[in-house]
Parts: sequence; C-alpha cells; structure tokens
Amino acid sequence: MNCERCGRAVEPEEVREYAGQKLCEDCYMDALSPARTCDPWATYTASRLGDQQLNPNQEKILALIKEKGEVSMAELTQATSLSEKDVERELAALRHMELVRATPGPGGEKLYTLMNR
Repeated sequence: MNCERCGRAVEPEEVREYAGQKLCEDCYMDALSPARTCDPWATYTASRLGDQQLNPNQEKILALIKEKGEVSMAELTQATSLSEKDVERELAALRHMELVRATPGPGGEKLYTLMNR
C-alpha cells in the first residue's frame, strides 16, 4: 500500500492512521508535530540561551541568506539538499532564535532574510 500523503510504499503493518488517512511513519510524525514558526514560548526560551548551537544545515541556511540578502524556499531546498519540510523545521528553529525572519516577496512567495536586531 502507499502513503496517502507522500505516496511512498509502506508495508501494511507499518501504516499509521491519522484523521482518516493511512500514512507512513514520517508523514504521521509530521502530522502529529508540524513545524511551528510562530511559537512565542519557543522564541522566549531560544532567545535567552547564552550559547546558541547551530547544526550544519542551519549554518548553510544562514550563510546563504548572508550571501544573497534574501532567499526563497526553492533556493534553500536546492542549496541544502533537504526536503521542503526539513527546511521548514530548520527555519522554525532559526526564527525561534531570532536569527531569520520571513518577508513577503513577489506573488506572495515568502522570502527569508536575517532578523534585524
């Protein structure tokens, strides 16, 4: 059988059901815990950490934004070789650390820039 969200083949014993959909484990986890960019408590906590450790993907994202000034999701997925969902999770963490913000671009597309401090 195939996951109803991503279409990937799933063994019947590994299918998870969520909101009437039959999902693979990855899609099930994404459904239970979606990336939340607007989370005041996470921002409060992350912004008060003395030493913010970035992972290699977050460092790539920040370097690209510093180089270009503003970047689209397509540019980030291409530069990092991550899926859009994984980039969204990394951006959520960077936004909670108050390092990156989103701005509206042409056609309603989100563009990501450095946070003005």
